[in-house]
Amino acid sequence: MDYSEDDMKPERLIVQFIIVLAFFLAAGTANALTGDEVMAKVDAVLSAPTDGTSMAKMILVDKNGKTKERTLKLWTRYFKDKDDWSLSKFVAPGEVRDLGFLSLADDKMYLYLPAFDRVRRIASHARKESFAGSDLSNDDLSTGRYVDHFSAKVTEETDQEYVLELTRKPGSNRIYPKSIVRVNKENFTIPAMKLFDKNKKLWKTFEGEYEQIQGYWTMKTLTMTDVKKKHKTIMEMEDIEFDVGLDDKIFTQRYLKRRVKVD
Repeated sequence: MDYSEDDMKPERLIVQFIIVLAFFLAAGTANALTGDEVMAKVDAVLSAPTDGTSMAKMILVDKNGKTKERTLKLWTRYFKDKDDWSLSKFVAPGEVRDLGFLSLADDKMYLYLPAFDRVRRIASHARKESFAGSDLSNDDLSTGRYVDHFSAKVTEETDQEYVLELTRKPGSNRIYPKSIVRVNKENFTIPAMKLFDKNKKLWKTFEGEYEQIQGYWTMKTLTMTDVKKKHKTIMEMEDIEFDVGLDDKIFTQRYLKRRVKVD
């Protein structure tokens, strides 16, 4: 290709470079995901199977490093167009045996107290309460989607991940007004979160490790740390199975009261 002498002038080359750079920047911006779009993909990954079961080892670690271990069985039904359903039942040790938690929607959560043989609906003011002495609150066990409760803004982006700031939407009863969330770009899982209280102070941190099981990206280990209490809870997931065809009767208050049989 022939160029005229005017085309080769430095100022003309600079202008052409700026035009080309602006084109590529505009193309990159057009393809970039918004914070809400990123979290919608996270929600889709979380609810990708039809249902699933697992066992979980819960390890409580106090500020002195002393530990307690508990075992739970978990059932989950996933939906594309509404809140998921989940049921959690302790099977050991004896002090928490049969205690259970049922979530049918973000505002329909129930706790079974075996000592009183009573199912208690969890009110909005009780969402902050600890679940069975762990660092997971009742709110942490709720099954509502992120996009329904938080507005998300991308604050940083690398080749491997997005960093987002989540702000609670007006009318939501979630207990964290603000969260800083890291999202893996490859699989849209969340390896880490910082969760803040109403005074904008760091309250808890979350870390998650994932594996692909039956084609689904699945949390294998989670660690929730209450930085105020210097206490943490580790959940190690085992015997995970998806698409098992769970019956709707599992996700009822009647089933919540039943003793779980384990091998």
